[in-house]
Amino acid sequence: MAKGKALTSYEKGQVDALQGIGFNITQIANKINRSRCAIRNYLNLGTNYDTERSTGRKSTLGSITKKKIIHLARVEHQNSTQIKVGLQLNVTSRRVRQILSTCPTLKYIKKLSKPKLTQAHKTARLQFARKYMDYSQAWENVLFSDEKKFNLDGPDGAQYYWHDIRDEREVRMSRNYGGGSLMIWGAFSIKGKLPLAFITTKMNSKKYTEMLETSLIDHAEEIIGCNFTFQQDNASIHRSAETMAWLHGRHIPLLDWPACSPDLNPIENLWGIMVRRIYENGKQYSCVIELKEAIKATWKEIEPGIIQKLVGSMPSRIFSVIQNSGGHTKY
Repeated sequence: MAKGKALTSYEKGQVDALQGIGFNITQIANKINRSRCAIRNYLNLGTNYDTERSTGRKSTLGSITKKKIIHLARVEHQNSTQIKVGLQLNVTSRRVRQILSTCPTLKYIKKLSKPKLTQAHKTARLQFARKYMDYSQAWENVLFSDEKKFNLDGPDGAQYYWHDIRDEREVRMSRNYGGGSLMIWGAFSIKGKLPLAFITTKMNSKKYTEMLETSLIDHAEEIIGCNFTFQQDNASIHRSAETMAWLHGRHIPLLDWPACSPDLNPIENLWGIMVRRIYENGKQYSCVIELKEAIKATWKEIEPGIIQKLVGSMPSRIFSVIQNSGGHTKY
């Protein structure tokens, strides 16, 4: 058997599953990012796989300690350094990670950045989905909108943890504001994008409606036409009496939007695309002017096909909410 790092239990499970659905050795190797040789050896040796390898130095950690390590990662979501210090282990953090990687039900993943859903939120989301499950082509007349913050030094830090794949993924609460950043407001329909508006982080109802007066009123009719439905989330300035009166006075119909539902808004996915492009290869910005130009250029370069695909995903998003009884979707 060729020398090299042996497949972990998790990787062997992946190989078995992929082979079971018809993947060949090359396809499996590409899928799990391992060599074709490693995959072939495992498939050829079967239950004898890895028995010919040298076991190296005998582990200084007993089975009870290893169980404690896995327990702290799975239940307490501690990282390898925290586990090493907490258990006062005379091994490196890398060795702790090696032990964790042997557990077939643990995977090191990023926390989901989604709002916490109460039962009331789930009920409202489910009612919304049932109401609009037959909306079909009408989504083409919806103008989706949202605000987004961009930092000079990159997107807000991602948090990773050891996740038991049998449990629901842990959610990381996302922060809204911070220094060295720009806030923007954007909107689009299947027919096109409105120009971006650069706004203050200290928005109130008056400033919000003033922004809509120039960014929405002046451009929406030109791009989408007169008969559109406006979508916004349930931020306080969006739902204030002043804002609602402004919308009513200009005869702009508003989509009934459930609280805590960024996964239903396709513009959130567009923000993700922009983030990846703006901060590609670890790009950072020295000043807000440079960042502003990058944001404007990236927004302008978003292809119409992407917009059409995102709006076209609305029926699937609605179905997923119903399927998950009002819970989070994959979007």
